[in-house]
Amino acid sequence: MSSPRRPGKNRRHAGSILVFALAILLGLFAVARRVWVSVRAGGVPNAWDIPVLEWMVSHRNAAATDAAWFFTVLGDTPAMTILALCVAVLFSWRARSVWPGVLIALTAAGSVALTLVLKATLGRARPSLESVLAPIPSSFAFPSGHTLNSIAILGIIGYLSILILRSLWARILLVCTLACLVLCVGWSRIYLGHHWLTDVLGGLLIGGSWVAVIILLHHFVLLKNRRTVRWLQL
Repeated sequence: MSSPRRPGKNRRHAGSILVFALAILLGLFAVARRVWVSVRAGGVPNAWDIPVLEWMVSHRNAAATDAAWFFTVLGDTPAMTILALCVAVLFSWRARSVWPGVLIALTAAGSVALTLVLKATLGRARPSLESVLAPIPSSFAFPSGHTLNSIAILGIIGYLSILILRSLWARILLVCTLACLVLCVGWSRIYLGHHWLTDVLGGLLIGGSWVAVIILLHHFVLLKNRRTVRWLQL
């Protein structure tokens, strides 16, 4: 017969996970800085960014351009905000708890903060090709805010959906759909000439890591320690 967990041990376990999650978050800035140093060295733009953007520009057509604008609008702040609010209300009602909404709000706020801080810190210029489709955003390029916020918000929505859905196939279908949406948003930013490839890759990496931190905290600190952190239960 297993002995019950002691509250002190549970608190120490939760604290260790919290420290680990914060270490991951701080590591994001180091990763972003390393990518920026590689970009400034000159090798990455010539090997990846410029050829990919030129290929996208040379293969534009009316249908693909309409699709790119659709996914760009979908990944923009107003659309992501509306989606996050609707899903937060739905999940909070379904779970009869405010915490699904709190998790979504925390994820969204953190992703926006990371975008603003990193753009201002790194100050990378956007592509300046003549064939770039206007209007071009006035903010800096790295990381792609559309991509970072999309993967963060859709990622936490996917995680909460997995906790609610009972069918394995429904979970797989939802995760695949959300992943495709994120990739399409990232593709649209390069296709329109608003971002370099490495901007989008950076957004995927940083946004994915941020939502992983939120999921890690929720799963190991909240769900695994319900008796000692009742006020944080989902």
